[in-house]
Amino acid sequence: MEQNKTGKYLKYALGEIVLVVIGILIALQINNWNEQRKVNNKEYLILNEFLNSINRDLKQYEDFLNQRIERKKSGLDSLQRYVFHKKTINDSLFLDFYANLSMDMYLRFDNGPFEALKSTGLDVIRNDSLRTAINRAYTSRLPNATYFANGLNKRTESEISEFQYKFLKLKRVYHDNGQEHMHFDLKVEDILNNQDFLWAFDLERQKYEEYQRRSNSIKTTLLELKTMIEMELEK
Repeated sequence: MEQNKTGKYLKYALGEIVLVVIGILIALQINNWNEQRKVNNKEYLILNEFLNSINRDLKQYEDFLNQRIERKKSGLDSLQRYVFHKKTINDSLFLDFYANLSMDMYLRFDNGPFEALKSTGLDVIRNDSLRTAINRAYTSRLPNATYFANGLNKRTESEISEFQYKFLKLKRVYHDNGQEHMHFDLKVEDILNNQDFLWAFDLERQKYEEYQRRSNSIKTTLLELKTMIEMELEK
């Protein structure tokens, strides 16, 4: 102070403070970048999990459920031609058609990635439209579709079984090669005019229509989500 160096010391101290502040700001910015990179990586991994899950679900429908639905439709269409055109049908052909129309299935979807997303927090999906679409699909559209289809199947199961018991029976079959098995046979004559069969037929028709409508809804929802996710991952 005696040598009038106060101004120089103040400038030096201010310079040191500025450097420290700049260093802190740079460190904060780097930390923010790192945190954002972690968030981006987490979002990327989650979206890829959704994409893989959706592809598995779509493959399940393509390889398995669609074929069962088509087989059920084939049985219904075949028997309907006989029922409504009052044609006669032999027992073995009827049983083949009936085996197809009584084909059942369980509609499902993989909910794992959405449960993982909920535990992480939906906000990790930054795209508002995509986040809303995922939430709506897995909390409403997909659960509702499976609930109504599987619910109808469950509700009609015992009723159809009661009708079937009245016109179907099991018989023992012995083959020349020594094999033995049980085989369905008819209890009644004129099966196409039998009321128990016609009731069962109508219930199976309702189930098919529900399967078809709900499975189409599920596939549409999954395909829409797949497109949105793929577009987001390309950004």
